[in-house]
Amino acid sequence: MLFGINRFHFLVLITWQFSIFFASQQIFPIFSNYVPQWKCGDGPVTSNCTVYLECKQNITFVDVAFKSAALEYGWICPPDAYNQSLFSQTQFAGVLLGTFSFGAMADTVGRKPVAVFALSLGITMNFLTGLAPNRYILVAIRFFLGLAVGGTLVVVCTFVMEMLLPQQRMALRAFFNWGVARLMMTLIAMALPEWRLSSIACAIAALPALLIIVFIFPESPTWLHNKGKLEEMKKSEKHIAKVAGIPYIPVEHQKIETGGTQKSIFEMFKTAGVLRRLSVLWLMWFVASICGYAVDLNSNSISGDLFFNQILFSILIAVSKMILVLVDTFVPGFKRRTLHQGAQAVVVICFLILAVMSVQKNTETPIFLIINLIGTVFIEYTWDACYLCAVESMETSCRASGAGTCSLVARIGAIISPWLLYTKFWWPPSVYVTVVILGSINLIVSYFFLVETKNVNLDNVHITEHNHDDENGIEIGGENEAMLDKKH
Repeated sequence: MLFGINRFHFLVLITWQFSIFFASQQIFPIFSNYVPQWKCGDGPVTSNCTVYLECKQNITFVDVAFKSAALEYGWICPPDAYNQSLFSQTQFAGVLLGTFSFGAMADTVGRKPVAVFALSLGITMNFLTGLAPNRYILVAIRFFLGLAVGGTLVVVCTFVMEMLLPQQRMALRAFFNWGVARLMMTLIAMALPEWRLSSIACAIAALPALLIIVFIFPESPTWLHNKGKLEEMKKSEKHIAKVAGIPYIPVEHQKIETGGTQKSIFEMFKTAGVLRRLSVLWLMWFVASICGYAVDLNSNSISGDLFFNQILFSILIAVSKMILVLVDTFVPGFKRRTLHQGAQAVVVICFLILAVMSVQKNTETPIFLIINLIGTVFIEYTWDACYLCAVESMETSCRASGAGTCSLVARIGAIISPWLLYTKFWWPPSVYVTVVILGSINLIVSYFFLVETKNVNLDNVHITEHNHDDENGIEIGGENEAMLDKKH
């Protein structure tokens, strides 16, 4: 079968898809903060806040595609419009805390129990969003929902990566991806164009991920092996073989020299090789986050039909992931470094053009939407590189914690991103200029310092103090990775 996918692997991929569908609540503000254009009495249709504030009692909203929280609570123009940013920032603050704490918990007590807790909390909070009696309770609920999203992104991602074969990791990112999740959320919002109903429906739609993990998945064999729980590891592998419908064949695992103990956050920081590697990953995740979320949340202000635009974004992202896996599979020279640096370069070029068009107030043309679509797709490619490099370059003893610190840095960027949207009330090109500046810095650092990890065996990743450079000047930690990089 393609990529060696069996029944169990397919369930793993399905679980990931519904998990990131739940995590797409991070961009639900595209709909909950949606504000259509308006007119004062019989005046012209506009989005001018001066007109809104001067004619507040006689304002009529035009072509309302979605009944948003912003419309319900009057978060239209400054200073009230800052509540749109607060709605997102509070949620992202929860994500920040969740990625940090849940990742460490998963390294300590196991992948499965923490994944179950995170998804259960998140689905419950999403359901309660639709029942929030006022904006204060709503914001509090979104904080706890963000907490669960953070845990899901780190723990479930690590969980599923450890149960897939190396060649299947790109398939996970390609066919079961953010674009599909975004499309699912858009279709729900389109079918139920009211923010409370959409929230409840999204909660129900995310249930398959939780049910599969609870009733089908065993604990991660990779985690059990690292903990020295060899008998439990064999039971887990036998269960996986049974679900997959294949005979169980014992696999000889590399001996764990460290005694199976996980590295704490402070131990990671004290290890020079780990800290150097994390520093590069942190910048990658921060830039992808602040740029990605700012652009996504800004997409509801692009001219045209709200749902048509979002469907376009979703489909192009989903299709682009499928193209990516074909390139990754059939072009041997296409490495993780190629993916990140090529995508980042395209992002810089696209948003430089958008910044110039915004300065010239030439944002109503189809070309503006097209360039925005291209730029957004390639931002998604940088996200692919972030996830793959974070999981593949960290050893098992600190993989979830390391990914947690990366996601922690990303959430700092996410918290800042809604503030960027608020600045566009004073200078419209601010979002695009920020993407260009940060993207350029990220591209330079990636070129000089990003480690190549394609096809690495996760069980064999080891980082020591005695790192060395390969012939291309790329820092590699561990003999296995050095040989792998030279081979490819």
